[in-house]
Amino acid sequence: MKKMVLASLFLSLVLFAAGSWAQQMEHGKHKAERITNGPDVKETTRDSAKITWSTDNPGSSVVKYGTNPNALEHKAEEPWGGKRESNGDYEHTVWMKDLKPNTTYYFKVETGQGLGTGTEADSRTGEFKTR
Repeated sequence: MKKMVLASLFLSLVLFAAGSWAQQMEHGKHKAERITNGPDVKETTRDSAKITWSTDNPGSSVVKYGTNPNALEHKAEEPWGGKRESNGDYEHTVWMKDLKPNTTYYFKVETGQGLGTGTEADSRTGEFKTR
């Protein structure tokens, strides 16, 4: 009996995943994860900065940054997901901390493994200056 319940649960999960995957199909291909707004620098302080952007699917929230635009050696991230907006997109917010005052930083955001897409979206490189 216990095996039947587990098998039934497993089959339900497989069917749910297949249904989600099928909804993401467009002419036989997955819709790629994409950034729909941003990224934007929402706030800077002497030693931190807040970056936000939106995507069309929930996914990881990663900001790569550094003082050289060709070497973004630091990374800040938040848990997978994103806050659902009223228009259906997902807002991602990441704070970068322990920055140097009065310093120009360069950054790039990444949202990976969008739900049902298996794809990721990368932004252009942006910049900001701490106070």
